[in-house]
Amino acid sequence: MNKKIETDIWAVGILNKKISKFINNKKENNIVWIYPEKSFQFYADPFGIWKDGKLYVFVEALDYRIKKGNIDCFVFNKNLRKIDFHHSLSSNYHLSYPFIISDKDKIYMIPESSQSGKTFIYEPINFPDKWQKVKEIMENTPMIDPSIIKFKDKWWVFYSLPGPNGRAMKELNVAYTDSLLNQWSEHPKNPVMVGIENSRPGGTPFLHNNCLHLPVQDCKKTYGRQINLLKIEKLTEKDFEAKKVDTIKPNFHKMYSDGLHTLSECENITLIDCKKHEYSTKRKWINWQRRLGRFFPLILKI
Repeated sequence: MNKKIETDIWAVGILNKKISKFINNKKENNIVWIYPEKSFQFYADPFGIWKDGKLYVFVEALDYRIKKGNIDCFVFNKNLRKIDFHHSLSSNYHLSYPFIISDKDKIYMIPESSQSGKTFIYEPINFPDKWQKVKEIMENTPMIDPSIIKFKDKWWVFYSLPGPNGRAMKELNVAYTDSLLNQWSEHPKNPVMVGIENSRPGGTPFLHNNCLHLPVQDCKKTYGRQINLLKIEKLTEKDFEAKKVDTIKPNFHKMYSDGLHTLSECENITLIDCKKHEYSTKRKWINWQRRLGRFFPLILKI
């Protein structure tokens, strides 16, 4: 009997409003969507930056035929019309969550590369489609969904770690440094939070009502079900206190309403991703094809 297999398919949404306005009124119909271009493919984990009057949206691009994420970039004009596309970063290991920041007029990317056992800061050689590693954050630390902000004269990174029994979903960690490319120090209270609803980062830390907030994934019912917002009430080199203050549900698209696991800020723009479940017997063939392709690479090109 052919059993249909569930597959998560993600799409990226661009909202023309600041994140603080968005969380005050979560009803939004005017969203520019980036949809998958073919079956068994998705775009997720959007992070953006404005440069020379253009919005560059970096995303994880994954094809289930290969099941290894790469980083792509969609370029939009000021009216949010797509004008260009780039393959930005790939490796022999999985890449996702392309966190983008700027510091002293320089642009950096910190993608998740936990499969490599390390976490790297990249800088562009030729923006936005050629990058080089410039710094490893905390040697041999495979950060999951590293999310960075400069706050009170220090750089802070929030992250999870891989491990048994769903550790990546259940423990929030923090590290800090005085300068982005200098030595990072682990917070003495790590993990600073524990729980499947409030531990895995899910977007850019941001200030709202003069308080630092961190989007985190609520994976209690399913992976990437919704976003919870943590209000960080104390953040020092010795202390950490935070509490959940809001929830953002995947209510922005009729078809993609099964999950939301990224909420990121880019000046006057808010970026989200939403997922749908697809059910198909073809996924068995895709999985078989991928496994066989490890030994016979030409099969992946069929």
